Amino acid sequence: MNIKSLFDAAAQDYDRTRPQYIPCFEEFYSTALGLIPHDNQADIKVLDIGAGTGLLSGLITAAFPKAAITLADISDEMLRKARERFDSNPNIEYVVLDFINEPITGKYDVVVSALALHHTPQEKLKSIFNKIFNVLESGGHFINADQALGTTPENEEKYAQAWLNGTKAKGCTDLDIEIAIERMKADKTATLQDQLNWLSEVGFVQVDCWYKNYRFAVYSGQKPV
Repeated sequence: MNIKSLFDAAAQDYDRTRPQYIPCFEEFYSTALGLIPHDNQADIKVLDIGAGTGLLSGLITAAFPKAAITLADISDEMLRKARERFDSNPNIEYVVLDFINEPITGKYDVVVSALALHHTPQEKLKSIFNKIFNVLESGGHFINADQALGTTPENEEKYAQAWLNGTKAKGCTDLDIEIAIERMKADKTATLQDQLNWLSEVGFVQVDCWYKNYRFAVYSGQKPV
């Protein structure tokens, strides 16, 4: 099953399972939100790549009510759920986008992504970072809340066990876990250090990781002024 089909199929239950599939859900998303370096009344332009049902963008609209947000995702069904979330909010627009194989266009003050870029083959992720760099305004910020591969097979096994323990503690059923593991077969995760290095190599500055809980990491970079 390709990525589009995978997430078209997952759209209906996506919001219900997010807090369970991400054991550190609150800290993970709140860290990403807190990295947006603007006043809450700023009329910033934001691009959410791999936006899914708009979960992260929903947090952004609540914190930055004047923000104009573009939700980009490969899945029509995910964006349909996002439209339900935002109803007729005039500050939200939707773009069907295969960010791996298609250009990213526009100009934005902030680009965000949550649990999307790890579906990019490792050899192509640096080019995605370059696309993001090019659509940011000078001084703009890229914030990514995503997954990282363990630095060794042994550490990756620890990540996997921590995730399994956490999802069970959050109330995931055996079927929920089975579905998630099947979906994970589409993951192409790179190590955190590789991801940070690639950000720096395409020109981002102030690159840092601000939160990490086993495989879940939040990092950012800034386009120079």
